Amino acid sequence: MQAILNRRFEFLTVLRNRDYRTYYLGMVASVTSVLAMTTAQGWLIFDMTGSPAALGVIAGLQALPGLVFNLVAGALADRIDPRRIIIYGEGTASLTMIALGVVVVTGTVEVWHVAAAAFITGVATSFDQPARRAVWPLLIPREQMIFGSSMNASVWNGTQIIAPSVAGTTIAVVGGLSGDYRLGAGVVYFMLATGFASMAVAMVVINLPEVQRSRGATVFHDIIEGLKFTIENRIFLVLLSLSLVFGYFGLSYQWLMPVFAEEVFSIGPEGLGMLLSANGIGGFVGIMFIASFGQYQSRSWLIGIAGLSFGASLLMFALTSSLGWLPLSMLFVAITGAIFSVFQIATASMLNLLVPHELRGRVMGLRGITWSLAPLGALQAGILADLVSVQFSVATGAVVIVLFTGLMLILSKDLRHVRRLVEEVDQAPARRS
Repeated sequence: MQAILNRRFEFLTVLRNRDYRTYYLGMVASVTSVLAMTTAQGWLIFDMTGSPAALGVIAGLQALPGLVFNLVAGALADRIDPRRIIIYGEGTASLTMIALGVVVVTGTVEVWHVAAAAFITGVATSFDQPARRAVWPLLIPREQMIFGSSMNASVWNGTQIIAPSVAGTTIAVVGGLSGDYRLGAGVVYFMLATGFASMAVAMVVINLPEVQRSRGATVFHDIIEGLKFTIENRIFLVLLSLSLVFGYFGLSYQWLMPVFAEEVFSIGPEGLGMLLSANGIGGFVGIMFIASFGQYQSRSWLIGIAGLSFGASLLMFALTSSLGWLPLSMLFVAITGAIFSVFQIATASMLNLLVPHELRGRVMGLRGITWSLAPLGALQAGILADLVSVQFSVATGAVVIVLFTGLMLILSKDLRHVRRLVEEVDQAPARRS
């Protein structure tokens, strides 16, 4: 029994690495701020406008910089110390939250303030995210890659259990005591500033090993090299395409949660936190599954089943919410979160096992672009929700995911036999020595 338990919790051994542990704690603080920001921002905009499309517009403004800067940021992370990029990005986000908190607390906030903050934060994270993805694989042994991917994902899903509820409860409690719910949103923004600053401090104290850096003539040459590498290695195109479809069509339901909370279920800001927390609980369960068993499973199997199941559970969420069944809807939100964690960790570990160190920032910059399109997907979904219904919008994305995942499994031989590709990369150093 002890041996079985040790194997199930083997993934926790990655925290024995001091520098990774410091990175992990900083990431917990930063991601908590990101998720609480999404809740507070969504509630504030919907309270000010009453429009699902407005939620999509703000999400789109936050995503747009990623489309422009992710490749540049990835190339920079391959050329210079990526810790510097993270420090500047997190510091900018922290100052932006302080400024937004001031205008909210003083009662002078307007929609353009929130839009500007979303855009600036988007610029900061578009440089920050590729640098993070270039940093953490250097802090752990190669054989622990799936453990690191699982722990990183646990941050997003674990904090999603708490952060939305904390944000929603703070808005409700402060609003109830003061008679001004927007004052509660302002308090949340000041809390977010602390979280972003904590990640910057973590980057100051960790140590990175010396690795080969890109030596291209210019950043532009580095970007071209990264694109060429990705195109010539089709497995990267497949994995990035799947991430793109999942992000654009699959994650818009998270951005539209204020609509479900206010218009579909009429459960207010506390209920919004509950819905998002249910998603986080499910995601955490998914992480525990893949962290305990994923090391011994085919990642192509995990990706295929996750893609088909994710679409199906998202479709059931749309159906049960259209019938007004809140408990069942929360259950399917949790299931959707669990399945997405499996997909996310399987693809992240696969990419990190296959990509060379000197190209990691650029490939992960491309992956960052696919996730930057997720809020733009929310813009499209918000418009569709205005035209038809929020349930129809979410269901449409679910169907696209199922069809695309099935198509990739049929057409991509590399995806079906990805274990062989990883073994070839593992054996390459031995052949060169």
